[in-house]
Amino acid sequence: MTKRIVKTEFDFGWKSGVNIAISELALKYNRGDILDVGCGTCQLFSYLKNGGWRGKYIGIDVNKYEGYVYPKSVDLIIGDAFRLKFPETDTCVLYNVLEHVDDPVRLLSKSLKASKNVLINVPKRNEEMWKLGVVEFHQLDKSHKHCGFTKEEIIKLVKAAGGRINRYREFGETRATIGRPLWRSKIPKLLTYLLGKVFKSKVFYQEIWCEVERAK
Repeated sequence: MTKRIVKTEFDFGWKSGVNIAISELALKYNRGDILDVGCGTCQLFSYLKNGGWRGKYIGIDVNKYEGYVYPKSVDLIIGDAFRLKFPETDTCVLYNVLEHVDDPVRLLSKSLKASKNVLINVPKRNEEMWKLGVVEFHQLDKSHKHCGFTKEEIIKLVKAAGGRINRYREFGETRATIGRPLWRSKIPKLLTYLLGKVFKSKVFYQEIWCEVERAK
């Protein structure tokens, strides 16, 4: 077999890393026992435990990843989340999952039926930045089924799944002027200057987080 020349897989470090911002929100807004769908290597469990959380943790993922150490006290379920029956739990976590599935409405609806609240994190789509030559990290992940989400899309998705948003946050600040070196190579200097003036104070956010409950 010919040795592969070009790298075809990457994971941005998600299999072993922890996103502190969304992990803190999970620690703050969980309501007890947790079902973590798309749990990876259960790094969220370790963060929660170190933060004083003492609930039951059930992790679901389609694969168990070789070469990684999993916490011994987690209840790990390997399988397709759409086919598995979700155990009833206090909180369901859908962190960096909805962008990977063909039917995010169905997965969210299933999670809402099994839990008191659902914590969601997805990449935010900023097409205005794309037009300025700025590439967002989630555009590079070929495993994504969706090109990130806008606030309006998340609101519609949650409503379609039978839920309502209780809390909403955007984070991961990015300023549009990050693309100015690229502008200079393609746009006359005067226009580059004017664009910089327009966008220098405009802030975009990389990610969306929200807490969802069943609609009453």
